[in-house]
Amino acid sequence: MSEYTVVYLREKAAPLLSFRDHPTVEELEGKSEEEIQAIYQEIQTYNDTVEETFGCELFYLTTTPSRRLNVLPWSPDPKPLTKGLLEEIINFYNERISSYVRIISERKEDVERYEARIIRANADLYDKIDEDIFDCKRSIEESQEEMDELKFYCSEFRFLQGILDNKSNSERYELIYTKC
Repeated sequence: MSEYTVVYLREKAAPLLSFRDHPTVEELEGKSEEEIQAIYQEIQTYNDTVEETFGCELFYLTTTPSRRLNVLPWSPDPKPLTKGLLEEIINFYNERISSYVRIISERKEDVERYEARIIRANADLYDKIDEDIFDCKRSIEESQEEMDELKFYCSEFRFLQGILDNKSNSERYELIYTKC
């Protein structure tokens, strides 16, 4: 199942529309094919304008990063992104980043330990220790890539926090998100 989160900046005074559902089978009973097509066309035309009322799309998170971000409750309808919620999101990313920093540090220590052992190793152990060093270095690279991605998303949310911290912005604009 795909999941994504979109964050919008919008004017507080603008009306916020919500999507209309398609009619049920019972509601369509007794209607002609032309009437049914007209109903679907009307709903589609209306739903096409709904996203425009959300405001300016600032960014979106795709399937994987969005699923990791469990701080935001699931909701297809737009919800306000408050200062408190932004703080929770930033803390979420900071905790994840610090765990990767710890993992990288541990792996570097492992590499140093293995490199010290490989000097004294006989031919039988050399290949095994060399393989362990390679695995640790690969783990460091993968962890660094994950951490860089998390830092990117954390900086995006810090940018949003800067928007809300600006008093003139917070009086006129609001942040909303959809997650589905």
